[in-house]
Amino acid sequence: MSIWIVTTGNSDIILKHDRTWGRLHEEAIDNNKLEKWHFSSASPIDTGYTVPARILGIVYENQSEEYYKEDLEFPLFDTYSGYFTDKNITIERIIILLTDQSQIFSNDEQRLNEKSPYWKDTCTLKPLFEWYFKEQKFICKPEFQYLVPYQRDKGIDNWDATLSLVETKLQDLEIDVNQEIYVSHQAGTPAISSAVQFVSLGKFKQVQFLVSNEYFDKENYQLKSRYDIIKSSRYQRGMQIQKAKQLIIGGFPGAALKILEDIDGIDKTCITELENIVDFFNLYKVPTDNSQDLTVSQATQRTVDTLDLIGFFFNQKNYLPGIALLAAAQETFLKVAILSKIATFNDTINLNGNSRKVSELIKWIPRGLFLDDSVKNSSISEKINILKKLSFPVNRFNFYTDKDFEITNKNFGLIAWLKSIDTNFIDWHLLSCSIRDADDHLRNQLMHNLRGVKDSEVIDYLLAYKKHQVSDVMTAYNNHVKQPFLKAIDHFQLPYKREKLTKRLQKMADSIT
Repeated sequence: MSIWIVTTGNSDIILKHDRTWGRLHEEAIDNNKLEKWHFSSASPIDTGYTVPARILGIVYENQSEEYYKEDLEFPLFDTYSGYFTDKNITIERIIILLTDQSQIFSNDEQRLNEKSPYWKDTCTLKPLFEWYFKEQKFICKPEFQYLVPYQRDKGIDNWDATLSLVETKLQDLEIDVNQEIYVSHQAGTPAISSAVQFVSLGKFKQVQFLVSNEYFDKENYQLKSRYDIIKSSRYQRGMQIQKAKQLIIGGFPGAALKILEDIDGIDKTCITELENIVDFFNLYKVPTDNSQDLTVSQATQRTVDTLDLIGFFFNQKNYLPGIALLAAAQETFLKVAILSKIATFNDTINLNGNSRKVSELIKWIPRGLFLDDSVKNSSISEKINILKKLSFPVNRFNFYTDKDFEITNKNFGLIAWLKSIDTNFIDWHLLSCSIRDADDHLRNQLMHNLRGVKDSEVIDYLLAYKKHQVSDVMTAYNNHVKQPFLKAIDHFQLPYKREKLTKRLQKMADSIT
């Protein structure tokens, strides 16, 4: 003995013809059940005619069975019922989920629109379904459960609210978890369909999904339907994949990878690509040849990609890595912008009897941006002369010892240098803020004190503590940091490919099957 749970939708019952519809509709108006404007005509489709479910139920609720037989057709239910008949399966209980949104569409103004979800409710179809199952000679009478949303703006197309409604209804049914359950979920809104799938898979141990598949009969040139049974394992796999896809799109590729690693049949190429994305999010670098890491092109590309990643961190309120990455991205930008300009310098200098291009005397090494080792033993005045030829503003700083030349790797030195090279460069507030005492920075408070942070503090930091009226972290980041940052990269004509991280994640999610 089995239980069948079935959802209902606007097109579950259709008219075979429209010969009697006009007259029956007029009767409903005369009996004050409908207003004159309420869907006086039926819409033709390939297999008959449709009218909104609530109207159909009102018009036919008190009609004789003769009209039911002659006028009405139940295409989905006919296909479903055929499976039980063909397989000689006895159904102990039939549970039909009907919808009623009258509580959230309670006034005439909300119901005036013919496309209002109110008219698609199936609550008035109860007597028609009762007649249908009696005609099909099921041994049990159908039980009706009503999905009735009460929260305004959260109808049966709202995923969270509908999930709660379905959970409550199926919980109240007191069905043994070991009972064999058939679920037909194709009718109704996507939110209802998904909720019924999710709840039934989580609640019952023996679930099979009875569905109807349409196909074109080439011999008779007709659109027909046939039943199919989908095992719960296939559904669980599909739902897990969908969950993984949402996690990827939402910026949680690590969690998605954990799910997909336990699912058979996932393409290995997809897993490898996802692992690469996880490494990127975790700031993990796979050991490879890193000889090109400190070149202008590679570093620029990393910077642009990182700007997207920072946005994901901020959107998730994961502020510590976002702020740390932003500081690193700004410093990297300063270095690549300076190096890209210096590369165009043709000035030379006599060094130890040899003529050297000054552009070759500044090097970017893992430790930072410094004068080349070849000038290590040069005098302070010679080093100052080299910096002058590199357009470094030497007059703004003191050079008493060799250590003072490490100014080429300090943020305030880099900013001053870049502005000296290109007087048309327009920075943004946060970049300029790097000139200040580092101890004033929120980044340092977070790093050194492991303290929490409020949204407002992050906004203040991103706007360099200027007066503002911004109330959203993402607005502050996108409008006042990321956009001017990208404009600056374009200003210096730094090379990069703009493959947005969101598109990359979407492409990754779409490739998983």
